[in-house]
Amino acid sequence: MTPANADSPDPIQPDSRVPEAIDKQAGQAVLGRFVVVLYQPQDLVNIALVVRAMKNMGLTRLRLVSPAVFNAYRVTGIAHDTHEIVDAAELFDEFDEAVADVVRVVAMTARRRASKQVWSEPAAAAEKLVSSSEEGHIALVFGREDRGLPNEILDRCHESVCIPTNPDHPSLNLGQAAMVILYEVRQAVRRSFDLDERDLSGKTRDQAPAATSAELEEFFGVWEQAMDALGMFRGVEPVTKMRSYRRILKRSEPDRRELRLMEATAWRIVHFATRTEARIRDQIKKEIG
Repeated sequence: MTPANADSPDPIQPDSRVPEAIDKQAGQAVLGRFVVVLYQPQDLVNIALVVRAMKNMGLTRLRLVSPAVFNAYRVTGIAHDTHEIVDAAELFDEFDEAVADVVRVVAMTARRRASKQVWSEPAAAAEKLVSSSEEGHIALVFGREDRGLPNEILDRCHESVCIPTNPDHPSLNLGQAAMVILYEVRQAVRRSFDLDERDLSGKTRDQAPAATSAELEEFFGVWEQAMDALGMFRGVEPVTKMRSYRRILKRSEPDRRELRLMEATAWRIVHFATRTEARIRDQIKKEIG
């Protein structure tokens, strides 16, 4: 397949829209300038894992050089909801064709070669590559699973990126390596631009106001009754024990909903202890009578 000629991205023009919308659009544009190139991938599952990593991190452009097997239907069956990436994937017979329109070619390798090629770790490389993307598209090149990238391909790359791993077992699965690299690229983009992000703040019903001092004191009054009912103060001053309970609870900084749950638990203890004590008294009376 002959790749479509891709002109260098136009600089972002002034826009009358709100700054947040501009920044998000600019951030997505930067991610769109990164092209993931898989050189001779051997396993369809690994291709799918890379596609999933791309979807997770917001990259969309995939190029495959002489894959051993490629079936779009099967890939999307493994990496769900990735049709837009898989359907747009480009296949090439030669590596030079796959990177012909990019301005920087970056090799992902498990180890440094003896040659004096420029190399860096993922975080540092990502920062530099995001800046370089202003000049054009960037190719992130991953080698085949069993051999990595051969020297003739490394010779065509501007630099290499090595993921620091356990020296006794440095090899990473292709999908794992892709996720590490693409995550760092996304993080580097986030530091300069806004991106649409998943809301991790939790459901509204999970967000309760902080407990007030009065509510805390009300709780500790019930808690003291509960602990007394359980016999926690036998042989010790309640004030000393309660001081420890106060420190423990205040360190956790419970909100109002959490405090109410704890208070309800304390009342259950008090009521259970009261009923138990009443049953014991009734049993004693029956035995005496």
